[in-house]
Amino acid sequence: MTSFLGQTLILLSIVTNFSILFFYRINFKNNNRFKNLISYLVRINFFIILLSFICLIFAYIISDFNNINVFYNSHTSKPLIYKISGAWGNHEGSMLLWILIMSAYTFFFSYEKNINLRIKNLTIIFQIIMTLGFLIFLAFTSNPFLVNSNNFDEGLGLNPILQDPALAIHPPLLYIGYVGYSLILSLALATLYNNDISKNWSEVTKKYAIFCWSFLTLGIAAGSFWAYYELGWGGWWFWDPVENASLMPWLAGLALIHSLKVLDNNSLKKWIIFLSILCFSLSLLGTFLVRSGVLMSVHAFANDLSRGIFILIIFLVVTGFSFLVFLLKVPNNNKTIKLLFLNKTSAIILNNITMCVVCFTVLLGTIYPLIIESITNERISVGPPYYNSTVIPILIPGLLLMAVAPILNWKENNYNKIKKYSTLLIFLVLSIIIIKILININIWGIIGIAIAIWIIVISFNKLIQNFKIIKGNSLIKYIQLNSSLISHFGVGILIIGITSSSIWKKEFSDNLLVGENLEISGYTLFFEKITELKEKNYMSLKAQFILEKKGVKKATIIPEKRYFPVSKTITTEAGIKHFFWQDIYIVLGENINETWSIKVYQNPLISFIWLGVFIIFFGSITSIKNK
Repeated sequence: MTSFLGQTLILLSIVTNFSILFFYRINFKNNNRFKNLISYLVRINFFIILLSFICLIFAYIISDFNNINVFYNSHTSKPLIYKISGAWGNHEGSMLLWILIMSAYTFFFSYEKNINLRIKNLTIIFQIIMTLGFLIFLAFTSNPFLVNSNNFDEGLGLNPILQDPALAIHPPLLYIGYVGYSLILSLALATLYNNDISKNWSEVTKKYAIFCWSFLTLGIAAGSFWAYYELGWGGWWFWDPVENASLMPWLAGLALIHSLKVLDNNSLKKWIIFLSILCFSLSLLGTFLVRSGVLMSVHAFANDLSRGIFILIIFLVVTGFSFLVFLLKVPNNNKTIKLLFLNKTSAIILNNITMCVVCFTVLLGTIYPLIIESITNERISVGPPYYNSTVIPILIPGLLLMAVAPILNWKENNYNKIKKYSTLLIFLVLSIIIIKILININIWGIIGIAIAIWIIVISFNKLIQNFKIIKGNSLIKYIQLNSSLISHFGVGILIIGITSSSIWKKEFSDNLLVGENLEISGYTLFFEKITELKEKNYMSLKAQFILEKKGVKKATIIPEKRYFPVSKTITTEAGIKHFFWQDIYIVLGENINETWSIKVYQNPLISFIWLGVFIIFFGSITSIKNK
């Protein structure tokens, strides 16, 4: 019954979307009696898809194994949270979530009052066309409501490594960013057709662009945090192709946000429209890479060829059509941009160039192996050495510029304003040279910390200055007016975490008997005991370690291995003690003759990564209402 209702609602949504296109085509939008009909149908369509998604979740909650999707991805012994997250922990359910979020953006946009009505309706139409394409894809190749021909009392269960709180929220957060760029694309196409890039259009686009980018940031952070403690390798980013697929629209989106600030003062119209199209195109490309089966990754859904071809067609049609419209109706700039040496406009443009070069570098490293494999039938890999040696040097000038951009003006040069900051930069550079001469230390580590200090000092100093200047305003208003500075401050914190945990991470490994010790940089790790436990849907083997320093107990750390009988899978759960200044990270390995292989990582200041991401998100999300 649940599957039948969900399937019926999907078909009803397809009919509703065609109806919206029909009513727009016969120009009911100019009839006062029907002027709001499109918006009403958009809202109805959202609730239809929402009910369909609720049907899928309900099928998981009640363990309706007559539904093929539930049968392959759930089990009666699963905790409720993983039954619910199982609804989007597979290809079919995640595509329904994609459509739901796309329709949600259209739903909320239908209430938008700060934009020309023609552009608003045309934006909705472009959204509906794309939604319709994904609905047809869902109905014909990825239906989550197919019914089993046989009755089953149990399912096959969700992939054990997906049974994790961080990964439960990772896809929705990521999709809020990914899918939201569809609305940015639709806004760009609508304004191209009407040749009307106004200040109101800029403000509305900026609002949605910041919102999408903020949640994409959270989604990437949730995925990296899951990889950190679930995969047992002691790191948080491996330049996996699927990780790169989410990073590329993030980089393009960052460039778009900054460009929209320039539009208020100059006319980067062509560039802004180009970035608006590029963001969603890269999101679609990432979707194709993840769901076509062309990539081998722990994150990827390796599906059949028909799905991959269908997604590729959607990508080519949407991207090809959008760039064709861009070429045919590209706006003419009414003003020329004067790139003075030291002003906010030039800093933002150079930042855009940096972000796009980095994005292209990541794109090349991601698709190059696929191109070579398609030509030679030989699989090659492009790993961290390529990205670390190309991306990091490119980012450095952009990060230096990012720090000083907020203190610059839009028009005139600011030589006097940056004198003291230039002095600080020279001091940091000289310090790096002296430290490198006197001490054999990793130069990239020193550069990273120096850049972080540069960004933090400038951002914090400007925040203090603005706090003294702005009087009579509430704290909320102060935060909104200084949101970019807050985000930049978070970037500095993030760089400290990335640099420290990457450059100065220490690794220890040994084979221990219960009762033995392991010495790790001033600490003693005592292997106290091994415990076997039976949980609801898995069996657990937990090792208990006591962390001591100079005979004083600092923490109890418990790594474990889990065995999931349904899928016959063993997973590794790292034991992590989070100190403010470092993480002690323990992985329990294999047991050979009562001796356990143990791997320990000391990750200095890695918590600054998550703290920095939170500050960046807070700064960006509070800037949405800032006019």
